[in-house]
Amino acid sequence: MRFALGHGMHLTLSCWLALQFCLPLTAAQAEAATEPLLVKHSFSQQQNATVISYELAVLTLLLDKTVATHGPYRLQASPVVTQKRAFLELASGSVSILSSMTSREREAQSIPVRACLYRGLLGVRLPVVLKSRHAELDELSHLDDEAELRKRLSVGQVSDWPDAHILSSNGWHVERLPRLSTFPEMLKRQRIDVFPLGAVEVYPIVDALPDLTVLDTWLIAYPSAYYFFVSPQQPALAQRLRAAWDMVLADGSFDAMFEQWVGPQLRHSQLSQRRWLILKNPDLPEATPLRDGRLWHPLVRQRLLSHTP
Repeated sequence: MRFALGHGMHLTLSCWLALQFCLPLTAAQAEAATEPLLVKHSFSQQQNATVISYELAVLTLLLDKTVATHGPYRLQASPVVTQKRAFLELASGSVSILSSMTSREREAQSIPVRACLYRGLLGVRLPVVLKSRHAELDELSHLDDEAELRKRLSVGQVSDWPDAHILSSNGWHVERLPRLSTFPEMLKRQRIDVFPLGAVEVYPIVDALPDLTVLDTWLIAYPSAYYFFVSPQQPALAQRLRAAWDMVLADGSFDAMFEQWVGPQLRHSQLSQRRWLILKNPDLPEATPLRDGRLWHPLVRQRLLSHTP
């Protein structure tokens, strides 16, 4: 049985009796009086209950940092769905938080926590191709005219990813795919020439597909941010995460986690040795903190954000 105290606060019967008769609370009663915050999460990288994704590791770091100030929490995974469906569930409150690349539409649907989990590197896209076409397509990096490169290539992208609109708005011919799992077959049938994937995600995916490889000499890049988005019905959670980001950026714990999870893939990508084809992102919200140097990888700041007004 619970007793309402106003403003959404409740006490169990035992705690209420203790207050009425000035009885001291036991440790178990005190713990029961503060229920953990339930955080229902939906992360696209989450594969199954035994696999901890990078996004989940970062979320855990942020929540752990704020237990002393905001109280305990409990995580609960939601089924993996499409990004479009996930944002609908976020708006309804059936999901507390998800992670995604930002866009104007997505920031209007939810509460963005504007600290990029990948330090801008998901907007740095490496071309995935058939191994049998590697030499042919890598050679295109020598074309001086970027418009000629766009004319020659058909690019695949998942239809509900913001990247599809970014590429098409920059003049690329984009074949929109219903889901990520279809792109290897589209490459094999030569329905598309390349499938660009983020520099921090590409190699684990391609290494599991023996017919595919990553081009070595060029990449496509555009300013982007990959955030936690919080349900509009849980603004206190968004405030907690913002406070946590300030803490982990100041004490270096996020940098250490980023290096542990993402560093090996970046070294494999050899980004500084490639030709960068810089695109504009028309869906990038004006509130994106592009000038906050704490949030972006040095290569993103030097090669990409320096071209952004």
